[in-house]
Amino acid sequence: MVRDLVLYAILILLLVLIFQRQLVRQAITGVFYGVAGILFLYFGISDKTLLTCVLELGMGQMFMTLFVHALTTAKNSYGQRLLDKDRDLLNLLRVQPGFTFRLEKSGDEFYYRLLEGELLERVGLNLQVNYNKREHVKRLGDILELSSETMEQLSQYYKQAWFGDRTVFELEFWEYSALITLHPVREDGNTRHVIGHVLDITEYKASEQKRKEMDEANRAKSTFLAHMSHEIRTPLNGIIGLSKLLNKTELTAVQRDYLHKLLASSRTLSSMLSNVLDFSKMEAGSLELEKVEFEPEKMLRHLADTVGTLLEDKEIEVVFITDPALPKSFKGDPLRMEQVLSNLLTNAIKFTNQGHVLLQVKMLSQQEGRVGVSFMVEDTGIGISETCIDKLFVPFIQASTSTSRRYGGSGLGLAISKHLAEAMGGKVEVKSRLGEYSQFYFNVELETGELNAGSTRIEKQIKGKALIVAQHELVRYSLNELLQDLGLKTFTNSSFQESVDAFQKGEHFDYVIIDMGMEGLRELDSRRQWLQMLDRQITQIIGLTTVFQMETIAAGDMNHSVDAFLSKPVTRNALLEVLCWKKEQSVPADGNTLETHATMSSHNEIGDTTQKYQILIAEDNEINQVVITEFLAERNFEVTMVTNGRELIALLELCYWDMVLLDLHMPEMDGFETARHIRRNKAFNRLPIIAFTADAVQHEQEVCLRAGINAVLFKPVHELTAARVLTSWINLAWLQDLHGIHAEQSIAGMDGKVYIFQFALYKWVQEYQYLDKRVVRKMDNGQLSSALRLIHSLKGGTGNLCAPELLAKVIELEKALKRSNETSTGALYPDWKKHLSTVQKDINQIKSSLPWS
Repeated sequence: MVRDLVLYAILILLLVLIFQRQLVRQAITGVFYGVAGILFLYFGISDKTLLTCVLELGMGQMFMTLFVHALTTAKNSYGQRLLDKDRDLLNLLRVQPGFTFRLEKSGDEFYYRLLEGELLERVGLNLQVNYNKREHVKRLGDILELSSETMEQLSQYYKQAWFGDRTVFELEFWEYSALITLHPVREDGNTRHVIGHVLDITEYKASEQKRKEMDEANRAKSTFLAHMSHEIRTPLNGIIGLSKLLNKTELTAVQRDYLHKLLASSRTLSSMLSNVLDFSKMEAGSLELEKVEFEPEKMLRHLADTVGTLLEDKEIEVVFITDPALPKSFKGDPLRMEQVLSNLLTNAIKFTNQGHVLLQVKMLSQQEGRVGVSFMVEDTGIGISETCIDKLFVPFIQASTSTSRRYGGSGLGLAISKHLAEAMGGKVEVKSRLGEYSQFYFNVELETGELNAGSTRIEKQIKGKALIVAQHELVRYSLNELLQDLGLKTFTNSSFQESVDAFQKGEHFDYVIIDMGMEGLRELDSRRQWLQMLDRQITQIIGLTTVFQMETIAAGDMNHSVDAFLSKPVTRNALLEVLCWKKEQSVPADGNTLETHATMSSHNEIGDTTQKYQILIAEDNEINQVVITEFLAERNFEVTMVTNGRELIALLELCYWDMVLLDLHMPEMDGFETARHIRRNKAFNRLPIIAFTADAVQHEQEVCLRAGINAVLFKPVHELTAARVLTSWINLAWLQDLHGIHAEQSIAGMDGKVYIFQFALYKWVQEYQYLDKRVVRKMDNGQLSSALRLIHSLKGGTGNLCAPELLAKVIELEKALKRSNETSTGALYPDWKKHLSTVQKDINQIKSSLPWS
């Protein structure tokens, strides 16, 4: 009975197995056949009945045969699957872009056991080296025609990998370049084999070579432009300098007109040269932006003085209108921002023959220390057609060929402006209608500076009444807005006769701002009669004019002149400066433009007029020698001129010198070598060395400081810039103006070497000008120890510079940071941010007091 049940169970299991999954079925079937065979044989041997014994033995024999067959089938199936996997793996390896190999070692010889990849087929090798055979490394090296040196190097790499080091190297064979990576496979501390992967980097190497060639070409172009710039700027500097000297002599009206045109052409050439160089930097990706604190009103004042010189004989009005809500200072690159606006304004003036050119500055938004600012330049010039607007920002292309022929230009200004605007995070847009107007918009977002006090509105208002007499509506509107913002009650007249009628009625004003170019006021007799109507003891008369009109008007009767002149376009700073002058301090008739005023008052800028300063100059260009000598003679310098550095050094110890001025590029001994030679003598530790150069590739300040050069002037040298540099360095005046630093005490600790102190101060500012952002970032990342190391470093540098007040604040900041560690988040001790802000403010004040900042 039991036996029957077992046999029935076996039959049932047999039926069940028929419907199972293949892998499970094969495994269970093999076990089933084996067990069944054993049972049938066992029962057959023990059975007494002959027939049953034979049947059971036969069944047992059949099941054992099936068991053997099942084992054989499973083995063959498993082997086939392995073969399929190997085939799939080899197919996968065969289509990869490089090739893969397995490296084995027999004795001291290396063999490839596996070698598959698409690169092999490309080089004509179809060795089919897989697990069935081996290929000797040396034989394959012979097939690839590898040199003995390459084979020796390859053998060394293989040995290195066999010792367990992952190895990466490059190999050149035929026209291919390959990057080879060797991965050792180790078991029980021994290397079983090495898996190698070869990556085809031929195209990458070709592109890298092409990039190197392009970089070399760019460097060659930059070097060429630098040399060409030097060759062009040097004579250009002489032309501009001699023209300015000639302008101070007696000239006829025709000669003066020719001279103005000569200066205008020189400025155009200088501007075009700068544009070409900037465009070259843009292409090379080396045009960098600064991030410094600046006052927008000062930038606009300088821009107005520059633009005012472009008007010449054009009867157009240039007007600046600024938003009084603008912050007092921003952080950004004022020079590049001014360059964008200057390009837009220059184009507007060039293409406008009547009407106006307007620069309007508005504040678009203000939040979290950032301000959105919009600059709009509008003109009533020739306009631009819709089809030509797309061409405006393409380098070397103007709107049309007729425009290019008539107005000239390189077509680079707008392309550079667009690039600079985008680099500052803004953009330039244009709206125009042919024959009517053009409007260019330059929008940018800037950080507010430390000087921000809400707006540019002055703290102390000016009281009184002001009359504005101007024919152009925009001029009246601009002056009216500025004067009202300053606190004055304003009245406007649109014609000269209206003002005459007003004064004849007995009206009185504290200030009268009148356009000197108005009809009825240009004639000297009319101007005399009008001025006689005014009570000059009560009313201050301010003449609104251009740089070119001013000289003609001032050449009249000095006894019947206005109290001060205000150059167009008018800015807030310029207007405020004029209004605050008392009558007894009125400006000379030809001296209130920024450049002319700097020239006329230069004696007071450089010190006592009775003292003569001795200056030794090395300059090899004869024309530049004349210009420099005349410029310095007007500023109380007695000039000794030599032609190169060797001659300068020969004269250096013969007498006392207040300053040395030298060209960076001279024959025999250049400016850098000359400066280093001077600094080797301790007697000249306090001698200011000023260099000038026409090289377009402006030398980094740090390079000049390392050579002992205190400041660099770039040709063509602007008189205002030169005067400012001379004022800062004569008698080392800038040391007295340093904020919070005991300069002489620090210099004494540096062996009396002023240039070493200057270099240390320069590096200190470079390191800590963004201290607040660095500390906050470290604290936010939980890096207190790193923040403390930074503050400790600042403390040491501040002590070396002898800034005791700042040092005390740094110590308090350090203590506050350490206290913040007493809680996990520092929430109980947030005062470290307040101390950090105070320290950063002092650092910024020190930076702003530097003559090179």
